Amino acid sequence: MKNITLKQYARLPDTSQYDNILEHLNPKNTFARKQMDINTMPYVNVKYCIKMLPKIKDWQGVFQLFEISYGVTEKTFWRTRVTEYFAARKFMLKEFERIIKTENTVFAAQSTDSHLWEMAGADKLKPYGDTLPLVQLGKLLGQYPFDLGRKPYGEIFSLLAQTKAQNEVEAEYQKLLRQ
Repeated sequence: MKNITLKQYARLPDTSQYDNILEHLNPKNTFARKQMDINTMPYVNVKYCIKMLPKIKDWQGVFQLFEISYGVTEKTFWRTRVTEYFAARKFMLKEFERIIKTENTVFAAQSTDSHLWEMAGADKLKPYGDTLPLVQLGKLLGQYPFDLGRKPYGEIFSLLAQTKAQNEVEAEYQKLLRQ
């Protein structure tokens, strides 16, 4: 088995010989001499990639994911070796998985009034799930939400987590005052 380029790999009629072996490579945060850092990527780019992951059906989608995550051009993408691609892909998927898990843990609803929230029509807000946190932060900080979306993911995530924690404490405090 040769360490062919992605262009050569994509043209193979049967990739199973490569897939069976290369799936076992260790994750490595290097692709075309570039590294991915989710915390410094713009917030909207991270959310876009996460939303895009289950919808990738072809090589154009794969390239777009690598372009956003690693900042590579199409020419560079296709010239990169298949071993480097598999290791970088494994790293990237683990990073997005880690982010999703962390967000689900930090932003999990613990409100006893969640059923009321659902009755009020919370489903109508689902299409705006990626931008609503930015709208709320924008109100709080007096900034345009889409400007906040271009800020590093790590900064926005930290602000969102702090805001959620503060809102929970304030809600509990208000309940204690009413008793």
